[in-house]
Amino acid sequence: MLSAVRGQVLSKVLGSGSKGSLPDRAPSESDGAAADDFADATEAQLHPDAHEEGGLACTNKELMEAQRRAIVDVIKGLGKNLLAGNLDLLKVSLPVALFEPRSYLQKLADPWVYPRFLRLAAEATDPVERLQWVVTYFIAGFHRAFERWAKPFNPILGETWQASLPDGSRISLEQISHHPPISAFQMQGPHGLYTFTGMSQPSVSYKTNAVKTTARGYRVLDFKDGGRVEVHFPAYHLRGLLYTSAPRGELGGTAEFVDAQHGLSAEVRFGRLEGAGSGVLARSDAFSGTLWRAAPPADGLDRADSSASAGGWQAPALIERSKRSSGGLASGFSMSSIVRSGLGGLGLRSKSSPAIPEAEPLREVLARCTGNWLSHLDWGEDRWWTLAEEARQEWEPEAHPLPSDCRYREDLALLAAGDAKGSQVAKEALEQRQRAEAKLRGIN
Repeated sequence: MLSAVRGQVLSKVLGSGSKGSLPDRAPSESDGAAADDFADATEAQLHPDAHEEGGLACTNKELMEAQRRAIVDVIKGLGKNLLAGNLDLLKVSLPVALFEPRSYLQKLADPWVYPRFLRLAAEATDPVERLQWVVTYFIAGFHRAFERWAKPFNPILGETWQASLPDGSRISLEQISHHPPISAFQMQGPHGLYTFTGMSQPSVSYKTNAVKTTARGYRVLDFKDGGRVEVHFPAYHLRGLLYTSAPRGELGGTAEFVDAQHGLSAEVRFGRLEGAGSGVLARSDAFSGTLWRAAPPADGLDRADSSASAGGWQAPALIERSKRSSGGLASGFSMSSIVRSGLGGLGLRSKSSPAIPEAEPLREVLARCTGNWLSHLDWGEDRWWTLAEEARQEWEPEAHPLPSDCRYREDLALLAAGDAKGSQVAKEALEQRQRAEAKLRGIN
């Protein structure tokens, strides 16, 4: 009974063209009762540290007060440039009072601890289903980016970190550039099922009461059978750092996933859904997304309905229009095209979404998702991820790492041992050495 109610609710939210039931999707042990546990999306259980205003809250009051005292000291030292937001925080030497005894290389891998979804993506023969699992994998891990509020140490040039997960996945990271800071990584799945490769170039800015991090660089998932998905992350926001009872972390903008080989693209927009009423979809940490294939008609005529075949899967599809932007992929669409999920008729679209323009080229919508990155993800009427039910794995650092491993850093090791003053001295000495070496290389 409850599952039927839930299906009716989600059909109203998602509209037509959503994907129906999928074949074996390797549910967890608790998935059998999932349909009865969730009558609709509003009943999904949020992360225990979900902030009442949206996003993930910092609940460690002692850490929060220590961080705020350190931030005030930084502001006093840097003056008007920081208050005006005219400063790149990655170029500012910060006190170790803000830090945790970890490297950014370690923090970078924090969200990638749900490899079950990548295994399902690798095993999928339908490229549409594969892309859905890829989206699910990254959505499931986004909350991990905000679970540790102390700042990690910026990696030094040549610094490395290696680790593995219980399922056999292994990751290697290296800092390959100092200015701009660029971290290269490669994550390999068990038995060569997949390889996740990329370079992360974070851009961090401070303005008024918040910090924004833009995840520049590139990220590519290669699968054993030759499939490939490009991944583009949203922006990360830390809000209420000084003037609220508890700061919070949020995602903003969009995440994009592109399978150029099959002409597929998925775009997920973060923000509350207008018309969703109350519940998790009305929060700022909600999201909605669309997975589509470019569908330019050979006869030049619009078609109101069609059907898609991808790897043998057949389902109703909705022909819609999307905005064409310059620099599109060879398949005839741009991964930066604005998603039109068909929710407009019910007034359900992200508040950050612009108005729908007219006269747009055709596209074939294959699936839609809604959810909240602090609770769950639904593709159509099916729940693919539930935070409260999904067990995450933990990275185990390499037992015999390279000499360049971040754990050998003196400043990091001293802070881990509780010697904050010694760590500050070692950090400043290391920064001076980096500046001297950069000068020798002719780098500003």
